[in-house]
Amino acid sequence: MKNYLKQGVCSLLSCIFLLTACEKETVVQPNIDAASGSTTLIFDARYGDADFELNKAYDYKLTNTTGQFDFKYEFNQLRYWVSNVRLVNAAGEEFKVPESYYLIEENVEIPVQDGSFGKKYPANKREQIKIAAIPAGEYTTVKFAIGVDSKYNDNLTLRAGELSALNGMAFESWMWLTSYKFFVLNGKMTWVKASPEAPASQTFFWDFASNDLYAEKEIKLDKAITINAQMTTSINLEMDVKKVIDIESPWSNRLISASQKELMTQLKNNLLTKAITLKSTTATTTTK
Repeated sequence: MKNYLKQGVCSLLSCIFLLTACEKETVVQPNIDAASGSTTLIFDARYGDADFELNKAYDYKLTNTTGQFDFKYEFNQLRYWVSNVRLVNAAGEEFKVPESYYLIEENVEIPVQDGSFGKKYPANKREQIKIAAIPAGEYTTVKFAIGVDSKYNDNLTLRAGELSALNGMAFESWMWLTSYKFFVLNGKMTWVKASPEAPASQTFFWDFASNDLYAEKEIKLDKAITINAQMTTSINLEMDVKKVIDIESPWSNRLISASQKELMTQLKNNLLTKAITLKSTTATTTTK
């Protein structure tokens, strides 16, 4: 049965490569006049007080029910989908950004579908999302989801925004179907033991997905920002990886994926409720 499943999955992915025109969501654009503006949504990756970098060792002190332990973490992949972005103005009206599916990432080069198609997704760092054609106004709140909603998660042939199976963020076979990974964090953890022995190290692969783990984040801005053609604005968020990895027993859970729903849920909760926070908003008058 696994062979039939694999053949079916490969056929689906082959179709994705070959399709030159894919079905897209029909979005009714709002009436945008010349006074419309733009903003930049920034997800600054951090590790505690330090800037987040790949292949750099970070100290981590783990305290759980069995004691306190010193770890070191090195990361080679941090990726997650930000989707269905909405901006709320002072009157409570929402502007839904059309086809807003964005891949935030910091990663090394990735073979697509384990190299099945001879394709590689390049190393990349992306923390900023530029949102244009926003109706002029005073905005007080930003909303977005982490993950991909079921319409697109259940059918990888549908396209919107940056969604694609070619970016290495799709499962070959998961829960008997293909779907997107919502969040991925990979790297190496080292258990620093209090002994002359060499520290023990192992790789870890943590991700979460599943339609029921698709979740929305709402952030109230520290002050309203004016968006129009004369203003340059940004919403500056921080994403603290150190808060994401706060789980009880990381060493014995080097693989977190579909078979560990409770741990996937914890990763999602850590990301949404603790790791992503507002840092500041900025607004300057555009000079011409």
